[in-house]
Amino acid sequence: MNTRLITILGIVALAGILLAFGPAPKSAGDANTLRMTSLTPPDSIDPQISWMSLSWTMQVNVYNGLLTFKKESGPAGTELVPDIAEAMPEITDGGRILTFKVRKGVMFGPPANREVTASDVKYTFDRLALAKSQGQGFFGVIEGFSDVYDSGKGSVKGVVADDATGTVTFHLTRPDATFLYVLALPFSFTVPKGTAPEDLSQKVRTAPTGPYMFTEYDPSRRAVLKRNPAFKQWTEDTPDGKVDEIVVSFGVSDENAVTLILQDKSDAAMTAIPRSKLPFLQSSEEWKPYLHEHELARTSYIWMNTRVKPFDNVKVRQAVNWAINRRAMVKLGGGSGTPSSTILPPTTPGYTGYEPYPKQDLKKAKQLIKESGITPGEVTIWCMTTPPNPDSAQYLQEVLRQLGFKARTRCLDYSAYYQVVGVGKNKTQIGFASWGADFPEGATFIDSNLNGAHINPDQSPNMAWYSGADEEIARVSSLMDLDERAKAWGELDRKIIEEDAAWAPLAHGVQRNLISKRVGGYTFHPLYDVLMMKATVDGSGPNNAKDHDGEVGHKEDDATGGEES
Repeated sequence: MNTRLITILGIVALAGILLAFGPAPKSAGDANTLRMTSLTPPDSIDPQISWMSLSWTMQVNVYNGLLTFKKESGPAGTELVPDIAEAMPEITDGGRILTFKVRKGVMFGPPANREVTASDVKYTFDRLALAKSQGQGFFGVIEGFSDVYDSGKGSVKGVVADDATGTVTFHLTRPDATFLYVLALPFSFTVPKGTAPEDLSQKVRTAPTGPYMFTEYDPSRRAVLKRNPAFKQWTEDTPDGKVDEIVVSFGVSDENAVTLILQDKSDAAMTAIPRSKLPFLQSSEEWKPYLHEHELARTSYIWMNTRVKPFDNVKVRQAVNWAINRRAMVKLGGGSGTPSSTILPPTTPGYTGYEPYPKQDLKKAKQLIKESGITPGEVTIWCMTTPPNPDSAQYLQEVLRQLGFKARTRCLDYSAYYQVVGVGKNKTQIGFASWGADFPEGATFIDSNLNGAHINPDQSPNMAWYSGADEEIARVSSLMDLDERAKAWGELDRKIIEEDAAWAPLAHGVQRNLISKRVGGYTFHPLYDVLMMKATVDGSGPNNAKDHDGEVGHKEDDATGGEES
């Protein structure tokens, strides 16, 4: 995801898995408030606009779509279930027509304060197109969606609503094996008909359907969620909230985030555990039970602009892949990751375990530079100011120097990074990013980030500006058998990295997370990160202080380096 990309080497996302801890200390003023911190604010709190994991982590407590992923930890959390829809859809015409019935009694909270209708669901997809959503690539399979997106006017003809029967019917241009996953993403969260097709984060916010609602949002300070007075739980997969208030404070460094938890001033951090704090936490008898390690479906990588010199030369890109020491780079990020040269992480179907670049080979890298025919010149490495990005950039600077380049680093604040490197006219050459799964399928990595058809000159998640596998991506995307798709994504992973070297993948995600002693019923969701709606701060809930289990990841605004969702 564009802002669903995360530039980091540490690869981070909140971790856990149904964690819970002992009796809650008494803290005046926040007795039933879940206190969380983040280094960066979200890109938006508007569901049709945002694509960062922090945004989605908050929004899943506020909004709902036709479908959702079960609100559980572990593999169960990747199961699709009905949400605003009464049941899974009726599918006809070989998978091209999907018909849902909208559940009665689901209410919009303030300011709408009325029942959700089929027309609201349809309008949600009109708004997605009109608002130029970053998620446009997911929805182009709907008939007429691209026409509205391109023209900026009209209504998506492929979504038909009937309020009398409560049905919503989707007409697709082709069968799409991942479309049901897409309907569970926050992009598809239902908003009231007539909601302005612009980012409403700091204006009149969209009406909630979930257990919480945004009552305050200041990207320079914090977001506050309080109970939605209109909410009444309709299924176990749409749970009621446990706490009365959720406060997410922004601008809190990794170091301070840990300190606040140790001082009982915070309950969890949406950031990495910094290297300076890790030895103490791992050896402390008091705090080690609250430190958790978790596998994520996330890949950190170096992108190289395939349309700009010198990285328009495949041998130069291959040389970078051979020249870097992935294990050393993971150590620079605090050790939170498994070194790898593949796009797909082990938790994603299609992962083969084959490593195109199994170890550093500087001699081979220098030979490739000679074979490329180029004369190494100046190169600018782009990174974020958040640790460990500057250290990682300096390491890459030295690697490029050994290959003959005169390299310099340009580190930007997180808020500005993607506004620079994701814009085509800036012709940025090379930099760092990280990506986590939107849903448990290879398309979320390869199609979202490496399909030339999705390149957006104004804000592109495809920062390699790569289009060398478009035909193969289109072919795999048309397959309906998930096993066949998985095998094909694995083969394409190998081609894109080994033959074309569009990225230099660095590592797959391992997250270390610290939780306060007073948190109970804590659930880490494989796609939505921490489920705030299920957490307690009064000591109630199961006590699973050391529950470790593999999960599928998600895009994340990673604080160890930056992000993108």
